[in-house]
Amino acid sequence: MTDKYERRSFIKKLLGGSAAAITLPSIGWTNRNRFDQFPKFKEWTQPEEDYWALVKNQYQIKPGLIMMNAANFCPSPYPVSHAMADHLDSLNSNASSQDRKKYHAIYDETVNLLADYLGAQPEEIAITRNTSESNNMINNGLDLKPADEVIYWEQNHQTLNIAWEVRAKRAGFKIIKVSTPRSPENEEDLIRPFTDVMTKKTRLICFSHISNISGTLLPVQRLCAIARDKGILSLVDGAQTFGFMNVDLEELGCDFYTGSAHKWLTGPKESGVLYVKKNQLNKVWPLVISKDWTWGNEWKIENLVRYGQRNDATIAAFGKAVEFHNMIGKDKVEARVRELATSLKDKLSMTLREIEFVTPENAKMNACILVFNLPGIDSDTAVARLYSDYKIAAAGTHDGFNGIRLSPNIYNTKEELDQVVKALRELKI
Repeated sequence: MTDKYERRSFIKKLLGGSAAAITLPSIGWTNRNRFDQFPKFKEWTQPEEDYWALVKNQYQIKPGLIMMNAANFCPSPYPVSHAMADHLDSLNSNASSQDRKKYHAIYDETVNLLADYLGAQPEEIAITRNTSESNNMINNGLDLKPADEVIYWEQNHQTLNIAWEVRAKRAGFKIIKVSTPRSPENEEDLIRPFTDVMTKKTRLICFSHISNISGTLLPVQRLCAIARDKGILSLVDGAQTFGFMNVDLEELGCDFYTGSAHKWLTGPKESGVLYVKKNQLNKVWPLVISKDWTWGNEWKIENLVRYGQRNDATIAAFGKAVEFHNMIGKDKVEARVRELATSLKDKLSMTLREIEFVTPENAKMNACILVFNLPGIDSDTAVARLYSDYKIAAAGTHDGFNGIRLSPNIYNTKEELDQVVKALRELKI
């Protein structure tokens, strides 16, 4: 394939036929993984929606399909998928150990990007395969004795809670499940259930930053500060904030943070991140030992991810996903997703007055996920029909928080919000 064909093909995909009226900067890329000529949001002088149309056309979403399930799984933009393909081609064309040495530097570069993106130090960041694996590294890596207690949130992802139940059964320590009010009125309603069960035996509190089953946003910074003052460790499952929210882990104050690239970051599949606060590293034992594992006076986070051979192409593409978000701007990504979610909620409320929200209606307690019910319509049936009849990919929630879940991301448009509301109104009729 010639460079000329690559440029023409890429620009065609960039426009996708729907943004032809936009006056684009001269891209003329000779390398399809470059970002230096992608327009930064802060330098964009045309209508804001035109910029988001440009972003949307970086994704190869099937025409007519509306993806509203970012809380579960997202497509990747072209720079990420192209980077993945290019590095796989490189590995297959030259599988020598000599050539593969280049991935040592690429791994370090990706770690540095992630550290800067999350407000952490590079020595506190490890690349895993997903949130679940990162959570289990802490779950099984900590020395927990029968006299210890772990507090975890009812509204966590069930994979996380089941992991604690299994570990507690094996190790004999006590686990305490915390339930917060379904309709919290203030932050204290979300904090008090945790503090009420903290004792001198509590070793760790574990909670999702945003619940995937209700959309509830916890006051994480306050919870972590309370735990820290009591000498209790904190594990934050950031599956629903990594790639959406402008997270600064130093400010957040948690000891451990986890996330997946395949959700809001729209990164490569089977890539995740684990943050371990530097002064807590020596408390976490590795789950996998390989020949590269090293003892020393100071434990290193790399020891937690000594898997042996890895898919280096995925790690390289992970860095491209971070670069893509950085080009737009972390604040702008968060503001856009919040704008879409808020607008969708308002449209639903005005059009379907009988709607029953599972997600707290207080703006300080929700962010990017909407969970709701429509009286007279089974949520699973509604989700199935949204896809089969209207080509809208949504999700259903269960585990006592049953409802229809919608979670828009940066590749969604305001016009798509109207289509979703129209579809739900027709289903209700």
